[in-house]
Amino acid sequence: MQLGLKLGSKDIRYTKDILSFYKQGYFQYIELFAVPGSFDDTIDYWKPFSIPIGIHAPHSMAGVNLSLSGERKNNNKKLRETVQFADSLNAEYIIFHGGINGSIEETISQLRPFADSRCLIENKPIRGLNDEKCIGALPDEISHITNELKIGFCLDFGHAICAANSLKKEPLSFINELVQLHPVMYHLTDGDYKSEYDSHIHYGQGTFPLRDLLKMVPVDAKLTNEAKHDSAIGFDDFKKDSEFLCKTQFYEK
Repeated sequence: MQLGLKLGSKDIRYTKDILSFYKQGYFQYIELFAVPGSFDDTIDYWKPFSIPIGIHAPHSMAGVNLSLSGERKNNNKKLRETVQFADSLNAEYIIFHGGINGSIEETISQLRPFADSRCLIENKPIRGLNDEKCIGALPDEISHITNELKIGFCLDFGHAICAANSLKKEPLSFINELVQLHPVMYHLTDGDYKSEYDSHIHYGQGTFPLRDLLKMVPVDAKLTNEAKHDSAIGFDDFKKDSEFLCKTQFYEK
């Protein structure tokens, strides 16, 4: 299993840690969140890294909501910049969220001009942190988007657990429904196994059945650690997460 380090495109002060931790095998690729408006100022920083990079497109918390028709012009501009990042860094994939409080057909319509073999749709909780209605939480929604656009699927375990709790379903059974959609890659954090809300906490601090979740990930798959970074301690939090997985033999470095 390959473990991914999640960073934002503006995180340009960690060169020493990135190179050191990559060399030591703490991660095998970077998943870069394309912060809107940052391409011109940051692309020359990221280009020299000889580390595989994937791109995560901006979502509603960064001003992109693909499910609302009134946001088309704004979304189009920001997604064109996202594709610039992907093209410039030879990214293997680009992950998108479906949006909030809108329609799945609008999401499909707005994604269509950008859909290519690199594109993946990520499943979401049913309820956002502010009780928004998320698009792309249900297996049928994910299947509809992937079939319409001929794109792949990124399975976020934490989002799936939240969605299952909203639906009053057993989370592992619900996740197995999503696994049947053949995810291309995966996202993982720890969290509250009984909550409808995503928390992105570090491994060992929550109640997720991590061993059971990791058993669902193919041995050659990519798994991005999406636990929140603690800026006060740099990359030490990521190192501890990686070591936690290693010590419990969830995956082999």
